[in-house]
Amino acid sequence: MVRSLSADGGSFKDPAGQVYRISGETGGARVVRGLSDAAAAEMRNLLAEPFFQQLMADGHVVKTAMLDGKDADARQVIEDGWSGAAEHEAVGFITYPYEWPFSMLKDAALLQLRLLEAAARNGWLLKDATSFNVQWMDARPVFIDVPSFVRWEDGDYWRGYRQFCATFLTPLLLTAHLDIPFQPLLRGRLEGIPPEEAAKYFYGLRRFKRGVLPHIWFPAKAEGRARKRGGGGHTRRRQSRTMLLALLDSMSRLIGKLSYRPAGSDWAEYGRTHSYDEADFLRKKDFVRRHAASRSPDLVWDLGANTGVFSRIAAERSGTVVAVDGDQSAIDMLYHETRTDCPSNIVPLVMDLANLSPSQGWAGLERPAFEERGSPDMVMCLALVHHMRVSANVPLRLFVGWLRSLNATVMLEFVGRGDEMFQKLIENKSEDYADYTAANFEAEVRSRFAVRDRLKLKGGLREMFALEPI
Repeated sequence: MVRSLSADGGSFKDPAGQVYRISGETGGARVVRGLSDAAAAEMRNLLAEPFFQQLMADGHVVKTAMLDGKDADARQVIEDGWSGAAEHEAVGFITYPYEWPFSMLKDAALLQLRLLEAAARNGWLLKDATSFNVQWMDARPVFIDVPSFVRWEDGDYWRGYRQFCATFLTPLLLTAHLDIPFQPLLRGRLEGIPPEEAAKYFYGLRRFKRGVLPHIWFPAKAEGRARKRGGGGHTRRRQSRTMLLALLDSMSRLIGKLSYRPAGSDWAEYGRTHSYDEADFLRKKDFVRRHAASRSPDLVWDLGANTGVFSRIAAERSGTVVAVDGDQSAIDMLYHETRTDCPSNIVPLVMDLANLSPSQGWAGLERPAFEERGSPDMVMCLALVHHMRVSANVPLRLFVGWLRSLNATVMLEFVGRGDEMFQKLIENKSEDYADYTAANFEAEVRSRFAVRDRLKLKGGLREMFALEPI
């Protein structure tokens, strides 16, 4: 049986290789990278290096192995014009930096610097330094662009410095120092935030905040002068290994000290401040646990996850749970818990649920939309629908119709008009949201789903539904 070969839309920029996803009708997808002759030789040398083998063993770099020509999938890649092929361990769910909370971007930045230090000490460099080269496996950042490792040439310099600042350091500084969320900025600029643009935020005394002068202000002035002269602002310079290691140490200490505690979070204390009494909260938990266990889904979306109380329950019997919320503080808290005592199969993401990540980049294929990165087997929308209707002005029929388009099992909680949380949302609103009634909601649901189970909570003010698409 011929397996399907699909080129990754985001790996076209490196002329030395191309990433493919290869799958069959029964699943079993593999990630295989086609390599030029020179890149294949460099890959073999890298894989033989003890330092690189240790990085893979420690989970810092995606597990990688060369394939020989007898491998059927490798033959397909080679027939597509490449000289060799290497296989990478597949990432469960692809995410992008503009969807990460502050602590995830910070940890990814520290990983990038740690890898470059290990490479430099062993005669290698990393030619690229974009945050898109990091993904998440078992709640840990993992570097996936293995061909970025290149041999150190005497007198060479870190060519990825500007890219690192644009996609890692500058976004972190903007958020930590100025309380400016970096996610919209990175979503709008896939190449990162250039120094001259970043410098506009750090005017006056702001330029003296930690890390701004050396990594934003001075580079912005240098690029501005070069641009006025008609140059590109990038000069090749010699950099000794000692100089590079000192720079990496300085940047690691700078980033390690950065922190962010957003004020005014509505949901960071959800586990303590929710509006249920203890008995109803336990019944809601049991409902989620029972239906997740009965289906054991491979991929779950928990939309409006808050701090992940129910994501954790679903994760007990699921492959991967993608926990999405617009509250950065709540998602940052969940991320920290996934690194310690929370199930590591949870992927926490920051996103406006009324504006999920779209397809972006070249031809809309470079960074696929959130919905295109894996079809969920189960979607949880617990106490979300009233927010979508009132805060985002999405009519019930459109929201329920979108849920049906996902073709997944749905666990949904309807918050009635009499509930205090609904009443809080409509304060100072002129619209009466006439379509938002229990009867109309159920009619919209029954036209698209079969109701398999339901549970009333808070004296009937709320109701849980387990739905199957029809």
